[in-house]
Formats: sequence, structure tokens, C-alpha cells
Amino acid sequence: MRHRHRHVRESGVVIVLRFLAALLLLCASAANALVPTVSEWTYNGAPAVNGQPQYWPTSGEACNHRLQALKTQYPGSASQLTIAFCTEHSATTGSMQTNLNGSAFESRALTGRGANCPANSTAVTGGCQCNSGYKESGGQCVPDVNQCTPNAGKVQITNWTVGFFRTPDDNDFSAVGPVNKLPTSGSFCSGGCKMNVPDAGAPGWAAWRSQSPNAQGLYRGSLDVPAVNSGTECTAGSADTPLSPVAVEPACPGAVGEVNGKLGCYGTAQNPVTTTPSDRPPVPPIAGNPTAGAKPATGEGSGTGSAGRTPSTGNGGNGGGPAAAGQGGKGGSAGGTATGTGSSGTGEDEKPDPCGAPGQPECNVKVNEKGTPESAGTTYETAKTKLDETKTKNDEQLAKAAGQGDKGFLEPVRSMFWAPPIAACEPMGLPGRFNGLTVDACGVVDGGRALMGFIWAAGGLFLCLGMVKRSI
Repeated sequence: MRHRHRHVRESGVVIVLRFLAALLLLCASAANALVPTVSEWTYNGAPAVNGQPQYWPTSGEACNHRLQALKTQYPGSASQLTIAFCTEHSATTGSMQTNLNGSAFESRALTGRGANCPANSTAVTGGCQCNSGYKESGGQCVPDVNQCTPNAGKVQITNWTVGFFRTPDDNDFSAVGPVNKLPTSGSFCSGGCKMNVPDAGAPGWAAWRSQSPNAQGLYRGSLDVPAVNSGTECTAGSADTPLSPVAVEPACPGAVGEVNGKLGCYGTAQNPVTTTPSDRPPVPPIAGNPTAGAKPATGEGSGTGSAGRTPSTGNGGNGGGPAAAGQGGKGGSAGGTATGTGSSGTGEDEKPDPCGAPGQPECNVKVNEKGTPESAGTTYETAKTKLDETKTKNDEQLAKAAGQGDKGFLEPVRSMFWAPPIAACEPMGLPGRFNGLTVDACGVVDGGRALMGFIWAAGGLFLCLGMVKRSI
């Protein structure tokens, strides 16, 4: 009896271990791509692979392989060797025959195996799982060669579209449409390799602002990110990084047109242009419009600076270019007013020079003083002094005539909501026929004064509301 209980306990342990093994295998198969089972054929005497007979996807391919082997073995008779028949008798048996000049030359048996896993794979639930060191490709398990290993530790410059703006100004961070999320930290997937993003202070960061608008009159802003290849493979759009360096080019919400020969996006009364604030880049933007994606190793866009990173052709969008996108503005090679210190260059809707505003430097405006007398300043100051003295005297005379000083603009308002002042209360004497009687009403004056004050304020408020109603 004790032996039977021990056997039952051991059987339970075995069941649990098998269940855990199946669960792990199921999780592994779910995490990796499965390959379908195949029906394969071989022939008697086929060459071995790793000690096992070589199989082919169909019986016809197995027969053809034997024919080519015979032609190699007998090169003088290669043109006379043919396949007489290649027949499948069942799912696992078959036969073939080759002829030489029309006569039987060789016969071999065929062996088939159905619903089996292809080479370098193991059967799991739902299909076959490639063995360690192999990966699925075209329904087969091929050796897994990590393409990222040779470039591990190397820096790759990737250009990301930040957004599209109404001006080429490097100080304009109000985007039209959505702002693209930038990989300022963490990692992202590029070319099948996981790229780690360095700190913003690392070399290689660069910000760009196109000086040439796209078809919607908007200017592309982008950012170069110097990421380091980790040597690890990844899949774009996976949990590693659901980011894309290419952003959708928004349509102008207002009207696209030319003002002073410059294409731009202008708001209308019916369709005003609304914007979305974007973050300031880690480095100041300069003129240019590189192609979104990995920096080219050679050719256009593989250089440095405005001209070196901007292709000669393009439409001002994610594809980069044109050459005019890197000319003018800060860093540009064709001169022009540096952006951020002058007008935005978008016609009537351009942004004014920020000088003179609170917190901004004073505007430096030169005035042509030719023909102005040297004594003009002294004459002006003398006349201004006399005018101020005359104004002061006039104000004093007006105050005396009114019998009081200036009470400010609130005095008329106060008179509407406060009762007029009342003289100090005194008992009132009656005429002589009342034998000198007096009436002392001072005890109720305060209550009467409060009541009259309320009536006075209510009347003023009623008149005010009436005027507002008539105005509406």
C-alpha cells in the first residue's frame, strides 16, 4: 500500500513537470514566429545531412535531384539520361526510374513524411518552432545572423521631423498640426537594430528649420539625434520604440497663398490657423532640411552644416530639400537676414521684430538728421517748459472756480449710489402759538437716513440697469 501511494505521488510530480514544460514551450512559441509543417520526400540512398537523409519539399524535387546526381556521375551520357517516372503510391511511399537512351537505367524507392517540421525546428502547438540559433524566413528555419553585431557601439545620426511651422524663424515653436514625439531619451528601432539615445549635451545633436515652405506654405522643423547602436536586433513599432522619424505633413487650416511673392499659410475669419506648442530643441536651430531617417553615408545630405545636410532637390517636406531650404537664416550659406532677429518673411502675416517689447532689447533705429538745426533741441525744451507752466496755472484757476480740488472720476459714480449729506440733527422749535414747544426727532433720524440712502442707491441701480438694457 505504501508503494502504491509513493507511485501515485511520483506520477503527480511527473504530470506537474510535464505541464510546466508544455507551458514554457507554449510561451516560447508565442514569443517567436512559427513555421508551418511540411510534407517532404527523399529517395533511397540520398545524401545525408547531419547523419540524417536529406529531404525535399516534393517527390518531384527528390527525383530531379537524383537525375542531376547521375548526370554528374556520367557526364558523357548526361544528355541521354531522363526520368521515366516519379510516382507517389501513398503519403509515405513512392518509386522512380531513370532511362538511358529510352531504356531503363536505374530504379529507386521514394519515402515521404507528412506534416513534419522543416529542418532546424521542433514541433509545438500550432506549428513548428525554430531551434536556438535559427530564425524563420520564408517558412523555413535559417541560421540567425545578428546584423547589428558588426555595428555595435557605432553612432548613427537619425533625422526626426519635429513638426511644421508657419515661419522659417528659429524662434518659432508654434507648430501647425500635431507635434512628433522625439526620442530625447531611451531607445528606438532603426534598420532592425536597437539604438540608444545619449544625453542632449552629447556631440552630434543638431536642430534644423527649413527656409523653403512645402506645398501648404509650412516650414519643416527637424532634429538630428546621434544614437548609439546597441548591437541588439529589434522590430520597428515594437515595445522597444513605437516612434517614427517621419511625421504626417498637415494641411493648412486656413488659406494657402502668396503675399509679396512668398508662399504661406494664412488664417481667415472662418478658418483661423491654430497652433500647438513644441519643445525647444537641445541646440539652437539653423537653416536646413535634411531627409527624415538615417543620415546617408555618402551623397547628398551626408555632409555637415546647412548645405551639407540639405539635398539639392525636394519639396520642403519629410524627403528633405530643396537647396533653398538651407540658404539664408542662421547657418545658411546664401546670406540673408538671420532668423530670430528680424521679420519672419511670410508677407502680411509675418511676425514683427521682437525689439522694444518688455524684456527685449531696445530697437536700434537710425534717423536721417540731415538739415536739422543744432539749436532745435534747446528751442523745443524752452517751449515745452512754458507750456507746462501755463497748464499748471489753468488747472489751479479751474480748481478755485469749482470750490474744491479734483475728486477723481469716481465722484459722479459715488453720487449715484450714496444719499446726499445731511446737516447735523437739532431739535426743531414750533411757532409762537404753540407756546415755544419743540420737536426732537433726532432719535429716528439715523433710521430715516439709512432708509433714504437705500432708496437712493436702489434708484441709481435701477436707472443704470435701464441704460444697459436700452444699449443692448
